[in-house]
Order: sequence, then structure tokens, then C-alpha cells
Amino acid sequence: MYPVLFQIGEFKVYSYGVMLGLAFAVGIYFVMKEAPRHGINREHLVEAFIIIIVLAIIGSRLAYVFLFWDSFSAANWWRILDIRGGGHVFYGGLFASLLGAILYCRYRKTGFFMPLDLVTPYIALGYSLTRIGCFLNGCCYGTVTDLPWGVVFPVVDGLTRHPTQLYSSAAAFLIFLLLLRLKERSYFDGYVFALFLVFYGIYRFAIEFFRVEESLLWFMTVAQLTAALMVAGGLLALLWHKREIGKKLPAGR
Repeated sequence: MYPVLFQIGEFKVYSYGVMLGLAFAVGIYFVMKEAPRHGINREHLVEAFIIIIVLAIIGSRLAYVFLFWDSFSAANWWRILDIRGGGHVFYGGLFASLLGAILYCRYRKTGFFMPLDLVTPYIALGYSLTRIGCFLNGCCYGTVTDLPWGVVFPVVDGLTRHPTQLYSSAAAFLIFLLLLRLKERSYFDGYVFALFLVFYGIYRFAIEFFRVEESLLWFMTVAQLTAALMVAGGLLALLWHKREIGKKLPAGR
């Protein structure tokens, strides 16, 4: 594992932080490149991205602190503010940034779901990149396995474990490719995001069986409960617009 890519004096550059920054940079680059084709104001996008990045980092960190409060003692409470070396929850960042985007669109009196569909594939791509950061950091590891591609995480123990970070990265990249293909035949504003909720939710529910997480309700972890709600939300959106989808489907021969 390489949690620290390099160090200059006392200043450490963490692999997770680098991959998180790369995820934002790649997503912003492609969205800004595509924006004119969809009639989206680039200046407004820049403003929105600043808000989204700040809220995504704050939201993901607060969610992590809430879920793993026991790991923060009175003696090291300041570690709550240490966001560079990992310790983030994707759901917290996603929901916080969505809330910020909604409020910004209301402020600008612009539509929300059409720009969201443009950004959504790059959410999956960014997630894929940050999971590589998790792998380098040695967090979000899996259960013990004897499979030949198992990995030893020295920061945890000497046992061979599922590299669930790499599973997640590969799954998210496939979701990214699929959403890129499907967004070309969007049936309604919000269609791509609804598909993302379904695809991501299914993947996340499944991967949790291979991760080291405590169950919250029956056999389900917090992430699985959230994933199930995401799938339900995505499916409800698709069902709500089924008439629009039906009208745009090619007629049978």
C-alpha cells in the first residue's frame, strides 16, 4: 500500500487525496467540454462546481465522522478536520452536493435534471478513480479470502483479503461506460441519473457482502440500506416516466 505518495519535509501528499482531486478534475474537464452542445452556461457551471466540490468534501467527511465516531477520541478530535488522508463516505458527499446543486439551480432559475444527466456518468468515473485511492490508502478492504488475487493489507493484518476497492473501481467504470452509451437516448430529464441510482445501488448492495462492515438491520449494513433506497428511487423515477419512455421507444416490426 502507498497511503503517502511522497513527502516534502513535514508535508505529506496522500494517494487518496490525489485520486480524489484527479476525479474532480477529470469530471470537470469533460463536463465543461460537453456543456456547449447542451446549451449550458459554462460560467454557471464553474460556480456550481465550486459549491459542489466544497459540499461533497464536507458531506462525505461528516458522514464518515458520524458513522465512525468511536474512532475519534477527545485527545485527537482535531483528526475530524484531516480530510487529506481518506475517511470519507460517498453517500454523504453525493447527497450534500446534490442539495447544493438544487439550491444553486433554484437561485439561477435554471433546470436541474438536464445538467444532472450530463454530469452523472462522470460521477461514476470519479468514483472509480477514488476507489483506486482507497486501495492505495489501504482502507475499505474486504473479507479474508484464499482466491489467487487476494491482497494483504499491512495496515490491517497479514491475512489475504478481497481487494474490494478494485472490484468497486472496475464496477464503477463499467457503469460509467454504460451511462455514456445510454445518455445518447435519454427519454426524459433525469433519466441518466435514475439509471445511475439503480446501477450503483445494485453494485453497492452486492459488494458489501465482500467488505468488512457491521450489519445494522438483519444482515444489511448502512451502505446496503442506502443502496436499496437508491435502487427503489431510481426504479420509481423510471416507472413514473414509463409513458414518456414508451412513446420514444422504436416501434416493433
